Amino acid sequence: MSTGPIIMAGAGVRLSNLQKFLDMGIREVHSSASRLIASPMRYRKAGVSMCSEAETDEFSRYCVDGDVVEAMKSVMQMSTVRVA
Repeated sequence: MSTGPIIMAGAGVRLSNLQKFLDMGIREVHSSASRLIASPMRYRKAGVSMCSEAETDEFSRYCVDGDVVEAMKSVMQMSTVRVA
């Protein structure tokens, strides 16, 4: 039995909207499942930016949230969908 390409949904898949993707029959998803955390950087020079965009927060970063990943896996398992 041959299978065709698998299309994986991504870019915007979150725990809050995961069920919508599953309800549409999507079987595999990609999510960063991240949260914004404060940088451990100690020295911060006010008025000096390392970025040309003034609104960019240089003192925080995105990190995978294991609790969100686990919750998404649970939702998918309850829907008998493969986790990708």
